Amino acid sequence: DIAVTLINDGENFRYSPALYRAATGFKMGIARIPLEWMFLDAVNVNLLYGKINKIDPKTKRFKLEDGQTITYDYAVCALGSVTTFFNIDGIGEHAFGIKSPSEINELKEHIHDNIAHSGDTQHNYVVIGAGPTGVEVASMLGKYLQRVMKRHRLKRLRVDIYLIEAGPRVLPTMSPRASKIAHKKLKKLGVQVLTDTKVTQETGRSLKTSAGQIKTENVIWTAGAAVNPFYSENSKHFMFNQRGKVRVDKHLRALPRLYVAGDNADTPFSGLALTAVWHANYIYKDLKRRLKKKHSKRYIERSPVQIVPIASTAILQYKKLVLHGPIIALVRRVADFVGYSDVLGPLRALTIWRSSEQAETDCHTCKR
Repeated sequence: DIAVTLINDGENFRYSPALYRAATGFKMGIARIPLEWMFLDAVNVNLLYGKINKIDPKTKRFKLEDGQTITYDYAVCALGSVTTFFNIDGIGEHAFGIKSPSEINELKEHIHDNIAHSGDTQHNYVVIGAGPTGVEVASMLGKYLQRVMKRHRLKRLRVDIYLIEAGPRVLPTMSPRASKIAHKKLKKLGVQVLTDTKVTQETGRSLKTSAGQIKTENVIWTAGAAVNPFYSENSKHFMFNQRGKVRVDKHLRALPRLYVAGDNADTPFSGLALTAVWHANYIYKDLKRRLKKKHSKRYIERSPVQIVPIASTAILQYKKLVLHGPIIALVRRVADFVGYSDVLGPLRALTIWRSSEQAETDCHTCKR
């Protein structure tokens, strides 16, 4: 007896933990899953493609960009964060992102064209931001570029990979020990790690940093996540913390009938994928209690397990515990299956998970 309307600004669900693999030569389908396929057997879910821009809590209405109006009894805003470039000159115009399938396709097409047609014998690839995504991409990029060069029959190209971080260490949100291990593994893979290095400008042909200038046409931006602008555009209805995140109560409610889940919620570990899943599970249970007129239990934030893959190995951190090695990479593979199962169920999850090791080529020259 519950009708669910899911509003999304695209037709696909984005599985963020697999974006780095899709960006380094593996199948896009592991990160981009059609929503209609996900909800084939969900008879009470109505999919609506669009983007909300206004909310009126008094009348309990959302207004979409195309003018549509949606009325709700209860609402859950799980909008996710957006990319910010910190007003660095040229980054928004010239750098490549990997936070959406369209950005990834643009990056991969550029890599193939640049290697095949630029004529340069030296290629520098620069990843900006040494958080988990930046570390994952930098660690996998070398192997992917070797595969691209082999397909294009180019053996004499020299490729250097840089990972730039403005802070003093890689993986700045994890423990110093995890950072030290990651730094060592990246150097072993041939990645040139530049910490305490600020980017000041990108021209499309070079990148200017506080450590000097790097000649490059290949800049990948993985830094900078900002709160979704929907909240600031409707700021009179929300309260914010110092980081701009939306304040929620002990039940993850920003308004009496509106929850905020995921990256934008003011909870200690928001921004991590596992925390977003826990938010969703809690909200589902809380809505059941409210509909049955039962007492609501408070949300209890837990410290999530973090696993960062680095090529064929991985680093795991849980509170003060740090483990690393090939076995941890296997644990991450299992965790991905669990992640897919959360949104697809085990049978469909197995279909996606089994194809996650398959390479995908988007280059017409490679296909020939």
